[in-house]
Amino acid sequence: MDYIDIFIKNDYIDLKQIAESGQCFRWKKICPGRYFVISAGQAACFFQEKTGIRILCREKDEEYFRRYLDLDTDYGKIIEQIDPEDRFLSGAAKMGKGIRILRQDLWEMIISFIISQRNNIPRIMKSIDALCEKIGEKIVFDYEEEHLIGYSFPEPEVLAKADLSEFKFGYRENYIRQTAEDILEGKFDLEEVKDAVDEGKTPEQVKEMLKQLKGVGEKVASCIQLFGLHQLSLFPIDTWIAKVEKMYYNGHFPVEKYKDAAGIMQQYLFFRVREDADKRVVLEMKREVNEKAASKALFEEEMTEKIDKQTKRKNEISPENNSLEENRLEKSRFKKDKLEKIELKESKLKKDRLQKGKSEEARSEANRYNLSGKMLYVSDLDGTLLNSDALLNEDVPKRLNALIEQGLCFTVATARTYATVNSIMKDVNLTCPMILMNGVMIYDPVKKSCIHAEIIERDSVEYILKGRKKFGVTGFAYALSPEISEDCSKSGETSVVDSAGRVGKSGRKMATYYEKIATQHMEKFYTERRDLYHKPFSKVEKLEDISGEDIIYFSICYEEEVLRPFYEYLKKDERLNLNFYKDVYGDGLWYLEISHKNASKYYGIQKLRKLLHPAAITGMGDNLNDIPLFKACDRSCAVGNAHKEVKERADYILDTNLNAGVVKFLEKEMK
Repeated sequence: MDYIDIFIKNDYIDLKQIAESGQCFRWKKICPGRYFVISAGQAACFFQEKTGIRILCREKDEEYFRRYLDLDTDYGKIIEQIDPEDRFLSGAAKMGKGIRILRQDLWEMIISFIISQRNNIPRIMKSIDALCEKIGEKIVFDYEEEHLIGYSFPEPEVLAKADLSEFKFGYRENYIRQTAEDILEGKFDLEEVKDAVDEGKTPEQVKEMLKQLKGVGEKVASCIQLFGLHQLSLFPIDTWIAKVEKMYYNGHFPVEKYKDAAGIMQQYLFFRVREDADKRVVLEMKREVNEKAASKALFEEEMTEKIDKQTKRKNEISPENNSLEENRLEKSRFKKDKLEKIELKESKLKKDRLQKGKSEEARSEANRYNLSGKMLYVSDLDGTLLNSDALLNEDVPKRLNALIEQGLCFTVATARTYATVNSIMKDVNLTCPMILMNGVMIYDPVKKSCIHAEIIERDSVEYILKGRKKFGVTGFAYALSPEISEDCSKSGETSVVDSAGRVGKSGRKMATYYEKIATQHMEKFYTERRDLYHKPFSKVEKLEDISGEDIIYFSICYEEEVLRPFYEYLKKDERLNLNFYKDVYGDGLWYLEISHKNASKYYGIQKLRKLLHPAAITGMGDNLNDIPLFKACDRSCAVGNAHKEVKERADYILDTNLNAGVVKFLEKEMK
């Protein structure tokens, strides 16, 4: 069959920008400015030129690829519609003016965006490539210098019968298979959806049709409509767009201004915010390198100066005095060596006595905790190890377990309680004690028991409760109590020892008290942790009723202007540790966490150091409450999405949490 080579002059098409826009997952980059594309069983090569693009394809496919690239749409006129007062969007359109909304195959888009849920773009592309190569049909593109092989996207009848377990789709596997079966059985009609668009059905009506499919919710349906049905009024909101809305549009982009081009505006915004993030990471890395180089140069200069001074002093000493000085130093060294030997002997005797007095079980436990000569890696969870959905990326547990089997000593330090940590980390084989509730608790995941807890002093509790009433706030209070209104057997916190050496009653559990659900955020917090993590809650008439119990923690969440006066009030009590920081999930809210002064990630690390005896500790975090963690560790790492101040204090800048930056770093460390 004849091939044709077409040149299309157009200033508003950039293949690289399209390929990286998150709307297509099957563009194969041959070399810079050159892509091999398969869509709906048809193949083409795209070439970037200075004033446009070249399309190399079979003659019969020309019309398809012209439509595929949306070449009949004037994107220059669309950009002219942008409000000139909207500087961020204007800048985004200028940066990403080469982006176009592709007219892609509906069936492929449905499955692709089901796969995309809670996933990053590189992994989505890898999964889809593997799927097509394994069960798609082979397509040969053979024309002059181009000899390329690709694979079609598998049809519903193929997907319905295929063994999908090897592709590691996780929970999405059932969605994919059910969707394919629904189409084969006539429960869902692709042509009916296309006809609905052609007949002028509203985007909401079309969306409801798509949401009949298992695994297709609001966001996935919007993406399918935009990229598979070319409904340009759709404006999908992911974590990147949510961030843009929050930072530049007071939480809401004016979609109504761009009724028939909102989806194009979404792509411009998506492109810019990711480009800006990448630039910031690069700048931070360059700054880090420059600072370390400057620090090294300063150190070398100071050492040279010190050596010069010592040499000068030595030369100034007379031979007679020099001999006396050497004799004094020799006596000093002898005394030091003797003392060291005595101390070593005493230490050995003490160690022997202690070891002899231990039971076999105790010795076994000591060995489990002994990390002598090893590096301990401690990671924060939210915003660091977890993705934007507060979950581990699908492949993270397997990768972490492989590293732990190789000898990696790894644990977490988080503001969360064990109830939520256990649910999130259930597939990770943690053996090292964890720092929970920002240092309030040290928890053994093997024995499922709390081995240390910091209890807030009674008069401090009274001061907190008095203040929260004064400033009109409420929240959740955590206490060690034997009386819990709901079953908390899954929380596991028992056998508590506080900093004063007080041992808790046998079988004590951690209860979470509240007097009322005062805000939408509290409702979300309560529902999520009760239903998903089986976290125990107890309702009381008022929080003052529990002031006599052993309270270990308060968690309060409001807008910054509401909480800040209360925070300033609490700072007067020096026996309290306060963590006041912005919510990492972008709700525009701030957290105020209150605990004992010795309850922080800093003291948590110190306790782990005494308990485990590691050679050194590396800490990883993202938010302001991780700065104490960094101070206590020998090395510190900030993920690419971390707060600016956290990055400034870090020794290393890692990839972002969305790209599993922590795991990538650990894998490099273990090589």
